[in-house]
Amino acid sequence: MTVLSMPSAPGFADTRFGLVSNTQSDLTSPITQSSQLLELPGARWRASFALPPMARDRAAAWCAFLVALRGRSGRFYGYDPDARTARGGARLKAPGALTVLGGSPAPSGASLAIAGADPAEAGLLLSGDYIAYDVGEGRQLHMVTADAPAADGFGVVTVSIEPPIRTAPAAGATIIVTDASCTMRLAEDEVAWDASRISRYGIGFEAVEVFSS
Repeated sequence: MTVLSMPSAPGFADTRFGLVSNTQSDLTSPITQSSQLLELPGARWRASFALPPMARDRAAAWCAFLVALRGRSGRFYGYDPDARTARGGARLKAPGALTVLGGSPAPSGASLAIAGADPAEAGLLLSGDYIAYDVGEGRQLHMVTADAPAADGFGVVTVSIEPPIRTAPAAGATIIVTDASCTMRLAEDEVAWDASRISRYGIGFEAVEVFSS
């Protein structure tokens, strides 16, 4: 399935981007009011995007993009528009310079070993930066949760990330630090836009991360 990219202009007027965790609770005790909460896999990114009022010649690309998604069946790359570039030194690296470290066992959990840093380089990624990588037909997105430590003598640095790795990336997979995104779909099947008497279009939509099979 082809994964679409959102039009590049205009920029969004308002956005809401965040993570929806997946938890399950048992029944609350009527006596003590205590309960247990279980963390489950499956945390996913969710977003709301709102575009500024615009004339039809600029709105047309967005209308076509939304229609081409065919409701919830389509896929596109969604990202946090307010954090499109890493703040750490990774932003200065050439595309493809940073990769998933190879070896065994496969990456898992809430940390990821990245190759391609300069030995002893610190601050490659800072808390709040995003990284992404392709897995099969999908793309996974993570937020860095602590400033990256200094790389070792081989240029390898282990970064803390959330949500935890869902599907292990292949050794050597490219780490995306600019416009890091995940595979998303529309939250509902209907797409629509408002237009005023002077042909000023208002467009907004919600999306949720979708996992590749």
